Amino acid sequence: MFRHMAILKFKDDADPNAIDAYMKAFPGFARSLPMIRTWYIGRNEGAGGESHVGRHGLRGNYDVGLVMEFDSPEEYRNYAESREHQSFFEEYCAPIFAERVVVQFHPS
Repeated sequence: MFRHMAILKFKDDADPNAIDAYMKAFPGFARSLPMIRTWYIGRNEGAGGESHVGRHGLRGNYDVGLVMEFDSPEEYRNYAESREHQSFFEEYCAPIFAERVVVQFHPS
């Protein structure tokens, strides 16, 4: 198993309708690609309990968390470079996201 995790931050001026369109389109997109074994996506719910963040000069929460699992790093690369992913990213992601933090690893 190979895991891809992304934490995403919206642009300050991201159109709320475009954000909704991304969140609605992602499940169908993910289900359409057989190399994605499992996936999870969610918007930050701001549950609180983070007073330490400001005290230590850390950034606040990001807006979206995304986890996808693949059989191998090669399958992840097939996904990342696929025409489908490139098109989805252009249409839905590029207009709304300002930052992304990503890590990929074999879970232990």
